[in-house]
Amino acid sequence: MQPSLVLQKIARGETVITAKAGYTDPELVELIASAGFDAVWICLEHKRMDPSMVYALIQACRLGGADALVRVKPSNYTEVLQLIEAGARGILLPRVVHPDEVRAVVAAMKFPPLGRRGYDGIHAEADFGRLPAAEYLATANRQNFLVVQIEEPEVVQHIEEIAAMPGVDILFVGPSDLTLGLGKFGQLDDPEVRAILKKVVAACQHHGKVAAIPCAPEQVQGYHEMGFRFFNVISDYRCVFHGLKAARAAVVLKT
Repeated sequence: MQPSLVLQKIARGETVITAKAGYTDPELVELIASAGFDAVWICLEHKRMDPSMVYALIQACRLGGADALVRVKPSNYTEVLQLIEAGARGILLPRVVHPDEVRAVVAAMKFPPLGRRGYDGIHAEADFGRLPAAEYLATANRQNFLVVQIEEPEVVQHIEEIAAMPGVDILFVGPSDLTLGLGKFGQLDDPEVRAILKKVVAACQHHGKVAAIPCAPEQVQGYHEMGFRFFNVISDYRCVFHGLKAARAAVVLKT
């Protein structure tokens, strides 16, 4: 089983840098994974993908040397087992409003005694049956990680409880949906929004977890000083969109 690069960096107290992949092209995902990012965020919340394509994208992350972090559909935890068996190291859980939702995913991700996950030791995660059962069970529980998104106003009151929960590794602020739900879309400097960000950081520091946020590369330093240690800084869409825009704008012919 490939060890989680994200968890290795967290254990060393280092900052995690990730990229988001929205296009269903395994070669592109492998390119992103091989570009020095610690994980590639694959989104199933806003994208509908055939399971065979999801598997190919997870394989591409492994080939590129990055963790596959898969955001599942809200309130749909049946696919969690198949994703981690396929080799996804992390699960990103969106739209959480109550700690019971998180407990259900921890139970689905972890073998007993940490959870209620069923055993089938023939998939990519288990090196296709090459790992002895006892080693597989113990290693899988250590190497899979759960990222809980803090993006609903209703979840704010539960931040401390979620951060304290065994099996939760990272609290990931979703700025767009959080500010949208608060009626303050995009206002990240609003005092109420800043207070929530600080609450996430404080809860993570108190319980030994990691605070995460997506932001532009030039914003990383400021959020790092707040206490965030996990950043998604780019997506394939932004690379393509801004690259095309810049290339077209750079072509100026003299007449």
